[in-house]
Amino acid sequence: MSIVDHPAKAIYLANRHPRLSRGEFRERWLQHSRVGESMAGGPQPIAGLRYCLTVDPAGVLPGASNEHDGVGLLALRSVVSIPSMHTVLTRNDIALADELRTFERAVEDVTVYAASELVLDGPETEVVVFSYARRRETVDPVEHLRALERHPDDDALLAAGLRRWVRNVAVGAAPRGFGYDAVTELWFDSLDQVADAAPAIGAFLERRGSHTERRASFMLVTTVIHGLGRTRP
Repeated sequence: MSIVDHPAKAIYLANRHPRLSRGEFRERWLQHSRVGESMAGGPQPIAGLRYCLTVDPAGVLPGASNEHDGVGLLALRSVVSIPSMHTVLTRNDIALADELRTFERAVEDVTVYAASELVLDGPETEVVVFSYARRRETVDPVEHLRALERHPDDDALLAAGLRRWVRNVAVGAAPRGFGYDAVTELWFDSLDQVADAAPAIGAFLERRGSHTERRASFMLVTTVIHGLGRTRP
């Protein structure tokens, strides 16, 4: 695949403005979507977007975090669109003003740019489990990414209902405090299926534990509340 065709994403960790409850944040984020929609289509770098709102993981996925409010997936037209996307985030004052009414921090301060790889092809569903992984300092970046590749034992996830699996590998410099090496998307049909798959997801993490700094990594259980265009892949 040519680099100009390689899928990429801008992935931001959404935390609500302190004055908003999580319910209020949901509605405010949907209002903010109009800004994202204005940056999609035509020559713009964004090919599609998905807003994924965090749900309380208690009773669904033990060990998942409830400290963040959501994840924004902005599918880019290719890896070479990343500089253009960064320009959009950092030079659009109208978008920034709306971000500061919606989020705790500006989106540019919480965004990871990544090359995307479709590990398991399948439909997008209503529920996404995100794994934000940071490698151990003693582990080489390439070795860490190889550890995140599909393993034969990961077929237990498929048996437990996994429909789609995307690995997003960070490229370029990340904002301070957000230096994650990879963001994995695990798509399921329902929260009940995530609960049923919890042992397989735990084993998935355990197989990668020797390469990942677990104290600096986390998982989120989310539901998709808004979508536009394609997420490639």
